[in-house]
Amino acid sequence: MPLFKTIPIPGGLIGLWEFAETTAELLPSFSETELLDPNFLKYTYEKRKVEWLVTRLLIRQLIGSDFAISYLNSGKPILKHDQFKHLSISHSRNFAAIILHEQLNVGIDIEETTRDFNRIEKKYLSDIEIRQTDKNPQQQCLYWCAKEAIFKLVDNEGVEFKQQIHIIRESETQFFAKFISSGSESIYKLHHQFFSEHCLVWVTNDSPVQE
Repeated sequence: MPLFKTIPIPGGLIGLWEFAETTAELLPSFSETELLDPNFLKYTYEKRKVEWLVTRLLIRQLIGSDFAISYLNSGKPILKHDQFKHLSISHSRNFAAIILHEQLNVGIDIEETTRDFNRIEKKYLSDIEIRQTDKNPQQQCLYWCAKEAIFKLVDNEGVEFKQQIHIIRESETQFFAKFISSGSESIYKLHHQFFSEHCLVWVTNDSPVQE
């Protein structure tokens, strides 16, 4: 099974899985009870079924089989496990990515750097961020993933990426995100990696700076 990479973080784990199997190849790894989960049965498209199955296999490889996943009305996944309490999930065309944490709320996003972000940059980037990314596909992807990861972390409805999430660039390698909501601002440190024409960004809710 193609577990691509694990990344240990303080209090947690990140896992990456490269898609290679079909639904038919993945099904034998699951019990009949697991496959009767309504969250699996609702999917009709092959890709969605594979994502659901792979996500659970990835978690199983990282922490064993004694866990359960439920979902809030917003779609945010909730992990039930003795050690790890928080979970975030992301998929690209070729990879599944998850982040688990013992205590802190988390967010993760993965995307292909080959995606055409020029068509949508004015929808998710401020004028300053457009100048910062300067039509560079890697940087456009980095900012997109960063905002998606923050969106998953805060789990607020109706977040406007352009107005409410601002990327603060301290250096070429150090980034923060400012999230604005209900008159308050919180700043989160972002972590990222580039690999195989993909960008991965994750964030943990470890004492954001309130302004």
